Amino acid sequence: MAWRVLVADDDPEICSLIRTILSKGPYEVTLCNDAESALVHIQQDKPFNILISDFMLPGISGIELIAQVRQNHATSRIPIVMISGHSNYAMDARAKAAGANAFLNKPFSLKQLRAIVHTLLSDPFASVSA
Repeated sequence: MAWRVLVADDDPEICSLIRTILSKGPYEVTLCNDAESALVHIQQDKPFNILISDFMLPGISGIELIAQVRQNHATSRIPIVMISGHSNYAMDARAKAAGANAFLNKPFSLKQLRAIVHTLLSDPFASVSA
């Protein structure tokens, strides 16, 4: 069984990195370059097992994406990893308050991302610190 991962990030290099990191495991990765297309995938595709979203996205922010995912009964339990290259404690706190299970600073290592994804897929209600 492949775990379905949705990635929302406007940086093609980060998307490629995440796909490369997760392709070595049992993951099917769908990439989106903004929150709007991520919401379309979440609502129209087969259910996703995890969402990885950048904090700052064009149009709707990553925080708003999380809020909309959490407000929808059908998607409210999807584990969410928020990533950001401009991180600080306030961003981490805002992400977790919006419903993110984990916050990961860019640049992150293969090991960090794999560990967080594995933990959240094993326990979708976990809250992970990187």
